[in-house]
Amino acid sequence: MKKAFLGSFIASLMFLFTAPASADSILHIWNCKLNEGKTDDDLVAVSQAWLKAARTMDGGADASVSLGFPLAADAGDGMFSFVFRVDDAKTWGVFMNDYENSAAGEADEAWAEVATCSKSSLIDSVDVE
Repeated sequence: MKKAFLGSFIASLMFLFTAPASADSILHIWNCKLNEGKTDDDLVAVSQAWLKAARTMDGGADASVSLGFPLAADAGDGMFSFVFRVDDAKTWGVFMNDYENSAAGEADEAWAEVATCSKSSLIDSVDVE
């Protein structure tokens, strides 16, 4: 009985320490379109500048950005997804709380010259291994 309890206890501790490696994350995904005359390279450049500004904000230090370009989808020319990832909903809330007057908010002006976004979704992402 002692061995079974000890084994269960050790297994529980292992799960506790491995949980962060497969933790959920929050994805804020926008549906966007390149503005006329702008290129994917322009988009990457303003997205890098925006992310650099976002990482200076509370809640943004570990944020990441991905750009999703459709390969086989019912989408028009220049359509893409802008995907902002943070660790959890609390971090997203901290980040968004002061967004309007932030460095990332200011970087939005340059970003809007390259592309426009219509709607967005906030998604709880669960990694599967």
